[in-house]
Amino acid sequence: MSIKRILCPLYGSPSDMAALNTGLVLTKRFGAQADILFVRPNPTDALPYLGEGISGPVVEDIIDTARKAADESEAQCRASAAAAAEEAGLALTDETKPGAATARVRVKAGRAAEVIAAESRLADLVIVADASARDQTSGPNALETCMLAEGRPVLLAPAQATTSVGSSVAIGWDESGEAANAVTAAMPFLTGADKVTIVCVDEDGISDAPGARALAEYMTLHGITADIHLVPEDNRNTGEVLLEEAAILKSDLLVMGGYSHSRLRELVLGGVTRHIRSHATIPVLMAH
Repeated sequence: MSIKRILCPLYGSPSDMAALNTGLVLTKRFGAQADILFVRPNPTDALPYLGEGISGPVVEDIIDTARKAADESEAQCRASAAAAAEEAGLALTDETKPGAATARVRVKAGRAAEVIAAESRLADLVIVADASARDQTSGPNALETCMLAEGRPVLLAPAQATTSVGSSVAIGWDESGEAANAVTAAMPFLTGADKVTIVCVDEDGISDAPGARALAEYMTLHGITADIHLVPEDNRNTGEVLLEEAAILKSDLLVMGGYSHSRLRELVLGGVTRHIRSHATIPVLMAH
């Protein structure tokens, strides 16, 4: 798999820049096309929630206010895209240039979750801001929309964008199908990494890890040499352990399966994915 189209949804909020800067760094690295997407909401979408008996002038005022807010958000997204592209040394263009790193701004109207999901289907990677960076105006959860509904790999960008992504990669490996999908999606990073470490976390401590050895053997076939780290959970959240180990290893990318349990179970139990989303300080590539 190669990475040739990177989707960067924007919301006109302060959290946009972290995800956008990371996305453009990867656009240059892989000679890809960055699709910087802003979804304009339909001003009439809020009307069904107002109830009956609302006068015509009030309705017109609400629609006009919503339209102006969308105009402001779109203008902010375009300004953010122009600033980030200039900083990255990329020109904004609508041309498709195979093999060249390019960026373009696309504006579509509709419900954000539906539009982002549809656009992600022909993207090799979707960039989203982490939970701590998002504010209340930043719309639907693109991570869940794209990863769960559409099966696309998602890269969670930390609040502070980094110029280095994937020189040292930690893989959170639990032998699940989700983790395997994440490894496959991360191959363009793994084949170019200086260091790859397979991290296995176990609640009782691990003395052996045949699954990790099998993964290391698989990666050898792709020309990747990987170390194996066996880490006890010690009654901690597995996400906490993975992030701590990634820090110890000086990793600048964590690869892991997202929502290995059902989303409801993760929400109730405080799952690994939720912890990573809220606490990651390095980019995290997830797949389901």
